[in-house]
Amino acid sequence: MRHIYCMHANTEIHCIERIKKGDHEAFSWIVDKYKDLVYTLCIKMLSSAEDAEEAAQDVFVKVYKSINSFRGNSKFSTWIYRITYNQCISMIRKKVKMIDLVDELSDGKIDDETLDALELLKQEERSFFIKQAMEALPETDAFVLTLFYFEELSLEEICEVTGQTNNNIRIRLHRARKKMYIVLSELMKSEINSIL
Repeated sequence: MRHIYCMHANTEIHCIERIKKGDHEAFSWIVDKYKDLVYTLCIKMLSSAEDAEEAAQDVFVKVYKSINSFRGNSKFSTWIYRITYNQCISMIRKKVKMIDLVDELSDGKIDDETLDALELLKQEERSFFIKQAMEALPETDAFVLTLFYFEELSLEEICEVTGQTNNNIRIRLHRARKKMYIVLSELMKSEINSIL
């Protein structure tokens, strides 16, 4: 019967109100619902599983401590994404800035034939190459791509999460996609050359 009061319509609103009144069990329901997503977003920005786990724990501590400030002006999920984004940015700033290897790649024409080869791969192989390409992107670019393509947030919601303008997000998505295509192209060429 645990969490039974969080299983009806308006579940999140109901749980949020219970949490504001100090109900720890309602907060457990929120953690269960968002833990995988928060961890996924953290790993996209931080790369290290250890850092991602630490960041995810800190996110939920912050969510619990600041839940009274949630007014319902945006979706609760968007509010959690924003806390996650800010926590990851904070952790990144504390660490030595990693070199953006993508910027060192030639900005030449994207090889469509190489990318077409990606479509012929098995799903697990394709996932491997896409994961490798995502890991080569700057942290914030990978985060934005994840929100847009995998979490299917709108541009407006991503703006709310990151605090950036619609135009900035459009530019970031465009550049991130371009970089990802270049990295995929390089990865595919390397794979093809290693086979031949």
